[in-house]
Amino acid sequence: MKVLSEPARVRGFRFAGVSAGLKTAAGAKDLGLIAAENQVSAAGVFTTNRVKAAPVVIASERVSRGRLQAVVVNSGSANCFTGKPGLRLALNSCAAVAAELGCDGAGVAPCSTGVIGHLYDFEKYRDGVRRAAGALSEDGLEEFARAIMTTDTRPKTASATLRLGGREIAIAGAAKGSGMLSPHMATMLAFIVTDAAVTPAQLRAALKGASASSFNAITVDGDMSTNDTVLAMASGAAENRALGERERSLFAEAMGAVASSLARQLVYDGEGATKLVAIRVRGARTRADAERIARRIANSPLVKTAFFGCDPNVGRIIAAAGASGAALDPERLELKVGGVKIASRGMLVVGALQAAQERMREREFAVELDLKLGSGEAALLTSDLSFDYVKINAEYTT
Repeated sequence: MKVLSEPARVRGFRFAGVSAGLKTAAGAKDLGLIAAENQVSAAGVFTTNRVKAAPVVIASERVSRGRLQAVVVNSGSANCFTGKPGLRLALNSCAAVAAELGCDGAGVAPCSTGVIGHLYDFEKYRDGVRRAAGALSEDGLEEFARAIMTTDTRPKTASATLRLGGREIAIAGAAKGSGMLSPHMATMLAFIVTDAAVTPAQLRAALKGASASSFNAITVDGDMSTNDTVLAMASGAAENRALGERERSLFAEAMGAVASSLARQLVYDGEGATKLVAIRVRGARTRADAERIARRIANSPLVKTAFFGCDPNVGRIIAAAGASGAALDPERLELKVGGVKIASRGMLVVGALQAAQERMREREFAVELDLKLGSGEAALLTSDLSFDYVKINAEYTT
């Protein structure tokens, strides 16, 4: 199965992305709409931040029923920390979509992204919904992806096809996010649609597994958002037969592959990022220990600035690992950067540092830490911390 980083048609769904005037940049697309022909199987995963945006509260409640017909997304305002007016705004926004599509408002899930603490202009939003409903197209996924961007520099889409249940199944997705990225999940919104005929429970299981190895395995800056949402919808338009256990596993694998492509694009487009770095920890006593160390390394500002400077700084990496609280014996570990061994048996491999530095000049490289204590392993994708990241976030609301 090949995953393409481009949109695809998925039977039973139409998409649109329009400018509603919600962003300060004139003409920028800022309202996206996904519409199914009727209510379809749905599943979602959401931020674990205790501060949750109004659309997260509403979307999580509605998707818990296992059915949705539409998703509406605005950029430019997070509609978070806005109290009861924010909840009313999100509900009214869903009602506006339902009125245009002629569907039940309870089948519409809202999502928002942008600056926290501000409400968007509902009249502009409603006008945007009208235009979006009129622009819905089977080929509109890329326009939808553009409309949900904030500090992203490019739209993010992915798609795949496979044969299941006697039919060809399509899966496609779109995501936004480039900063405030850290499990669980990232400052991100992601939407995956498929024409497979699956139950809400099957879709929920596939999405949960897909998210664990994709959206929950990335970090740009270690900060958790208030608006994180991943929604999946399955139209059933492929009319495949009921999936057996093996086919459900293949479906989940395909969902994971599409999600992983989207997650990788998020980190690649990290705010100010010049590097995409795979952190791989193995030989830990437990998987939990491996994950704890990988996250500590991936989120360390000192390590990330070393990535930006192409500095194979062993001290920063092993100090981060040692500060994680996981079991570790410095006399046993082995560290590689870009495939070059730069630390072993409690000492630097001084003669290898220059070669490692050259590997770090590449756009992508890996940091591999083998603790040699057990079979636990974990992997995360992260980015470097550059001058531009500081500039973007120092001036985000001003």
